[in-house]
Amino acid sequence: MKITLFGVRGSLPSPVGKREQQDKLLKILKQAKAEWIKNPDGFSEEKFLESLPIPLEQDLGGNTTCVYLEGDAGEKVVFDMGTGIRVLGNQLAPLAFSGQPLDINILVSHTHWDHIQGWPFFKPAYSPSTNIHFYSAIENLEERLVRQQHPENFPITFNQMASKKEFHLWKEFQSYPLGNLKVIPFGLRHPGSCLGYRVREGEKKFLFCTDVEYREEDRNQLLELKHHIVGADLLVIDAQYSTAEAEKKIGWGHTAVRQAVEFAEMMEIKSVVLTHHEPDHDDHEVVRIILDEGKPSNPKNIQIHIAREGMSFRL
Repeated sequence: MKITLFGVRGSLPSPVGKREQQDKLLKILKQAKAEWIKNPDGFSEEKFLESLPIPLEQDLGGNTTCVYLEGDAGEKVVFDMGTGIRVLGNQLAPLAFSGQPLDINILVSHTHWDHIQGWPFFKPAYSPSTNIHFYSAIENLEERLVRQQHPENFPITFNQMASKKEFHLWKEFQSYPLGNLKVIPFGLRHPGSCLGYRVREGEKKFLFCTDVEYREEDRNQLLELKHHIVGADLLVIDAQYSTAEAEKKIGWGHTAVRQAVEFAEMMEIKSVVLTHHEPDHDDHEVVRIILDEGKPSNPKNIQIHIAREGMSFRL
């Protein structure tokens, strides 16, 4: 399976501002000047750009949560409908409007706005040949999505979108098939409740765990989940705060970088992607916090990634 990140910001969209962009450009120019002085005849603009660290090499991205999984048998699974789903929809639009049936599965963690606000801009949802299946543990999910598109809020209602839509109610810790994929939903600590998902294809396991507030007192409870998620190949997890911020925001439903890495190590995860970046942190601050506080106790056992839009993983 292939996993691609289309939205990595938390709480609300956070586009790069003019000052931040100018700061990045200035740092790039200064580094380029230094490299050119060292070797003016051998300086390569292309190689220099490839050598830049994040976030100079690429912005982390300003869209809210959306992750896309493509199964080896062609299954199309979307995790959450933050503003990143608009970009995903643009990529799927040629298939959606080709006249051939297109099946899309959307797994919803919860309905806070940053996780559903992109849905009305998802182009495949306007195609009559697109079949969209919604999965969650939310009994009135359809009602919530309809309410989001009340005419006072949006010019097109949910039911005016031409795609065929079907809602499926799931229960925690039960295994559900999606083609050749096996999916298990499980609860996470977050205001109003939230679901995480484990997806298995053959021997490969992927975990989607945002939004979640992992605290030390949760350790014993989380160990009860271990047999479901231990040894997963890839985990995408909420890591919105620094340690200092998390101590001031207990009950807000998000995790500190250090605690997210600790959780991943406790669950023996092979590779972890830290996401749901704080909107008040510019890219440099996000990277600084993760580099400072996201060091694993044993780097040989786990890989740490800073989530950015367009990042892909093949399991």
